[in-house]
Amino acid sequence: MVTDQKHSSDISSEQEAIRYTEKLAQAFGLNEQNAEMYSTLSGENRSLKKQLEDYHSQHNSLERRVKRLERDVGSLKIKLQDLDEYVDRETVVDLIHEIVPTLINKKSRGSSYSSESSEESDSEKDSEAPSPKKRFGRKMHIVKNKNN
Repeated sequence: MVTDQKHSSDISSEQEAIRYTEKLAQAFGLNEQNAEMYSTLSGENRSLKKQLEDYHSQHNSLERRVKRLERDVGSLKIKLQDLDEYVDRETVVDLIHEIVPTLINKKSRGSSYSSESSEESDSEKDSEAPSPKKRFGRKMHIVKNKNN
């Protein structure tokens, strides 16, 4: 009977050791998985940090570009105001109204879909267009700068 008790306690100790070993194996396996996951997440984190730095750099570059463009726009507005002092807008608009229809007529003559009669001779077409002297002979009204 003593041997039976000793044998039974050996079996329970052995079973306990097996359970303990299984627990260690499970814990070690989880730690291994955790280490792999940590490594993967650390790599992702480094990648995201790098992207953030790149985006931050691009953002700063774009901000500088926007500020430069805003300064350029301001400078152009000042130049436009200066031009407005020197050039009579009405004269410019009149010149545009003369030039644009002439250009449109020239373009439509070169097209096969011209609305003009095909019987019209080249000399008739040329006589319709005002000469460069007529078109540009008009003097532009120039307003002198009051500061000069």
